[in-house]
Amino acid sequence: MSAISTVVKERRKIRKYDILLLGATGYTGALTAEYIVQHFPSDLKWAIAGRSRAKLEALAKKLKDLDPERLQPEIEVVSFDRRGQLDAVVKNSKVCISVVLYWQVGEVVVQSCVENGTDYIDVAGDIPLLRTCVDKYHETAVKTEVALIHLCGVFAAPQDLLTWATVRELAQKASRKTKEVIFTNTEIELAASGGTVDSLMAESSLDPQTYKESRRPWALSPVEGSQPSMSTSALGLRRDPVLGLLSASSFSFGENRALVHRTWGLLSSTDQAYGPNFQYYEFDKVSSTFAGLSRILNTALLAIMLKISLLRTIAKLFFPKPGEGPDVEKSRRSRTKFEAVAIAEPNGDSNPPRAYASFSYPSGGYHTTAVVLAEGAASLLYTRRLEGGYKGGCLTPAFLGDDLLRRIQAAGVVFKVHMV
Repeated sequence: MSAISTVVKERRKIRKYDILLLGATGYTGALTAEYIVQHFPSDLKWAIAGRSRAKLEALAKKLKDLDPERLQPEIEVVSFDRRGQLDAVVKNSKVCISVVLYWQVGEVVVQSCVENGTDYIDVAGDIPLLRTCVDKYHETAVKTEVALIHLCGVFAAPQDLLTWATVRELAQKASRKTKEVIFTNTEIELAASGGTVDSLMAESSLDPQTYKESRRPWALSPVEGSQPSMSTSALGLRRDPVLGLLSASSFSFGENRALVHRTWGLLSSTDQAYGPNFQYYEFDKVSSTFAGLSRILNTALLAIMLKISLLRTIAKLFFPKPGEGPDVEKSRRSRTKFEAVAIAEPNGDSNPPRAYASFSYPSGGYHTTAVVLAEGAASLLYTRRLEGGYKGGCLTPAFLGDDLLRRIQAAGVVFKVHMV
């Protein structure tokens, strides 16, 4: 059932496009466009937008070949240096999917959406940039009922959604708040797209103080939580009775912890509060101690390489350029799986209740991103039921809640949650 407010309905009445896909010719953008063609209603009014008309026309031809009978997307050439041009197309859209190079033009797109009353969704994993957006635009977006959903891709959305779902399971089935969520990357391809590389390079070149601030557990949360406790052995390993052997080698842990903790902070004053002592931890699932230590070493070496200017310059010669990424067909045949366990706050019991959730999809990471990102946009367009009573603001994928979970399951994601 739709929860779209009168305010949002009124401003959407005269808008030309249901969805604007901004940055459509990039690697993730093109996959998202293909997903929309293959899964969204054939009468969807939408546009693909970017800087290059030639690239947009090539993409439009490819999309028409996929389904020549459906309503085809219109082409919008946008120069981000000309705000009037960007504002015109954003103001004419109900929902904007942004898959641009975030460090270069990400903020200007967010600003345009807030000022023009357009709901927004992205896959930006850049904590300093997101902190800027929160500081500058959250309160205005709350007041004007503009939903800004950040990090709705494979490297963050499953983490946020599984956390939200397991915490709720504990609350509903055991009437308990959550002490910690343990999340594991069970199966996922590690190849990066050019856009991901661009973000990694930009964030790694930050000054030390800004970088340190971005790694704080509560960097995006409106309230400060408790200090993290030691969650692994001295070797960086942890064995969980449900999830198995885990290594503290997840490269995206810092970003995802900040995102999940923002969800915690925003929901802390609602009836969906996770609990005052909540913590989020993220790991890779490994087969042996040796495999775990190898993962930890590789992650550390990658982090060191990204902090050294000369090594970053050399690495750029070998990493994908913007618009490039893993082999599409090979990635389509791989598999993505995540698992999580929520552990209740102790209440005099030696073995507190636990809730388990899993998320799997029969294709690789960027195909999974296309599903979650596009279906997140569909949730904003058709239902717009935001958790916690929110009507707008800088929010996270969990705020799309059950509606997003139903949509991605209908698209082929296998999602399970239950007590263990």
